[in-house]
Amino acid sequence: MRIGLMGVQCDNANLGVVALAYSAVGLVHRLAPDDGEIVLFSANRPPELVRMAHALGISNKRFLAAPLYRKKPLMLLTSLRELRRCDVVLDFTGGDSFSDIYGIKRLVNKLVDKELVLASGVPLVLAPQTYGPVQRRPLLPWVRHVVNRAALVAARDDMSRSFLASVTSREVILTTDVAVSLAWKPAGPPPPSTDRPTVGFNVSGLLWNGGYTGENQFRLRTDYQQYCHDVIAGLLAEGLQVYLVPHVISRGEAPSEDDVSVSQSLAADHPGCVMAPTFLTPIDAKSFISGLDVFLGSRMHATIAAFTTGVPTVPVAYSRKFAGFFRNLDYPVLVDLVEMDTPSATATSLSYVHEFRQLAGLVDQSRRRADERITAFSNRLAKWLPGPSGRSPGAATLDAN
Repeated sequence: MRIGLMGVQCDNANLGVVALAYSAVGLVHRLAPDDGEIVLFSANRPPELVRMAHALGISNKRFLAAPLYRKKPLMLLTSLRELRRCDVVLDFTGGDSFSDIYGIKRLVNKLVDKELVLASGVPLVLAPQTYGPVQRRPLLPWVRHVVNRAALVAARDDMSRSFLASVTSREVILTTDVAVSLAWKPAGPPPPSTDRPTVGFNVSGLLWNGGYTGENQFRLRTDYQQYCHDVIAGLLAEGLQVYLVPHVISRGEAPSEDDVSVSQSLAADHPGCVMAPTFLTPIDAKSFISGLDVFLGSRMHATIAAFTTGVPTVPVAYSRKFAGFFRNLDYPVLVDLVEMDTPSATATSLSYVHEFRQLAGLVDQSRRRADERITAFSNRLAKWLPGPSGRSPGAATLDAN
């Protein structure tokens, strides 16, 4: 058995990207538990592959990184040989990059990767992800071509499925993000010990810095920097214990996206905030978040980590992927930074935090729907995986594995 994974990376500063890789590998292993190989078609250092296997408790599979470096022909040829040896390739497109919202170059590169799989003759599974929007209409025929030729297509929300329905008539499975099945270790309240409700706040360095362009790339109506200051001040004024929880930890390689430096600056401006630890893996981050009473965040996989551990969650959205994911699971809570001005976004966020005990019931109902959706996708995916399939995975703790 040899399974390829594309559009995921376990060696990345963004723990959301890493969470997608861990979740994909964990799902594949549970469906196909026999010995085999998993090839990640992205840049991953061997120690990070080992860390992932150890964290997921996988000892009977060989992991290999085969990045598709088109500017390095010899390395590309080697990776293409590895690709042709795969039984199937699952492509996640980074979760949300099957779109031109991050620029046309990224989408074109992702489409080329998919064409390489199709040209190899290996079945391509378009795994659960966000599709669209695509504003550059000349790209739509290319999108249609790739989607029509895929062996299986899964969308993680209704909005994505609607987008694909405007492009093609082929079947699209409605599921959810595979990160709902990421393992975790239940944690108690983080230090310092307190009787006050604990609030986790994930501040996005990318939004703080105006996106990749530095010029409000995502067209937020909310002044994000002011919003963060105002929310923290409001939480502290209510006597809550506030933890700043970075989910992109750049260690110098991606300063414009780094959540840590922004959080440290906010902690210095607002005495009483506590910095969360610097996490090594998304499992560590999810386990820490599970010990909080309520969580707000602008990194979607940080909010998924909270939501799937039963923590009342306030998604703070900069793109439609947030609404798509959460509304798909009948979870109505959302702060929309594109539509709301700064006072409205701040007031809405604080209001949701005040109601966190009521939100807990909504979270439980929506988590059950998430488990149903990922199980349905797993059953379809199992037909494309070689060898006997294992149990269909829902969200699980490490203790349950």
